[in-house]
Amino acid sequence: MLDMILTTLPIYLTIVLGYGALKSGYLKPEHVGTLSQFTLKITLPALIFFAIAMPRAEGGLNPSFLLAYALGSLFTLGIGYLLLRVKLKQPRPDSWILALGMANSNSGFLGFPIASLVFGEQGAVVFAMTMVIENVLIIPTATILATLAGGSGQSVKDLVRGALKPLLKNPLVIIVVISLLVRFSGLPLGAPTEKAISALAMAAAPVALFVIGGTVAGMSVTGHWRRSTAVALGKLVLHPVAVGAALVLIPGVPLALVPVGILFASVPMLTVFPILAAPFGLREVSSTALIATTLASVVTVTLVLSYLH
Repeated sequence: MLDMILTTLPIYLTIVLGYGALKSGYLKPEHVGTLSQFTLKITLPALIFFAIAMPRAEGGLNPSFLLAYALGSLFTLGIGYLLLRVKLKQPRPDSWILALGMANSNSGFLGFPIASLVFGEQGAVVFAMTMVIENVLIIPTATILATLAGGSGQSVKDLVRGALKPLLKNPLVIIVVISLLVRFSGLPLGAPTEKAISALAMAAAPVALFVIGGTVAGMSVTGHWRRSTAVALGKLVLHPVAVGAALVLIPGVPLALVPVGILFASVPMLTVFPILAAPFGLREVSSTALIATTLASVVTVTLVLSYLH
């Protein structure tokens, strides 16, 4: 246990550094925004390309893992909706959006940095797969169901088109497609190109962790503790249990990827959760849930790693 605490301590210290840099005024919010864009559009795409397309990177997209992680996340989304709707008496649109916070992890900014430190290159491979599931399946599904539940008057076809349209501009989804094409075509990249991509990929983890701290520093905590606590428990407990069960039960999932997948499901929700929740009037409660989950994950993620490793 102590060894795992010492292993994860640099991760959370980097987050605290980002938090302190913004709170102290050393950096301004726009600086954190620029770093976030650099991570999202440069270093994380380089990391995905490294994980899938580079000759030295083993693995790639595993269909069984994709299916298992998707089923575990969809199960979390559905159960989360029912708990919020039945137990907490939340409106249907609110229940779907808050359940999204339970079923979608911060894979790029938190999951990968921790996984790469503990599991090495397997962390990058799993990161590439979770990004596909989260962006192509979980986020569109939750937002479509929430919009339908709110009675927007739009047709299902229009809602699906509107939800999937951002995927065409999502750099993380685009790079997955490009990486697969390069991998299966056998296109030679050359040593200089490989070294440049590798260098950018290595920068992904520390910058992403710093951005997490800066992002949280710019949020405020409100009094929505009943709903926020429910979302935090769903994210840190229900999601990893559901994903873990699916990874074990679905045939064909490589044993080496099972603990990595559970770890990714154990980290807090994506940092843009409040942005996704804002159109539904849930920015404050989602921000509180994000902060509470991030703080609690210092303990819960360490416990999960102690059990897995």
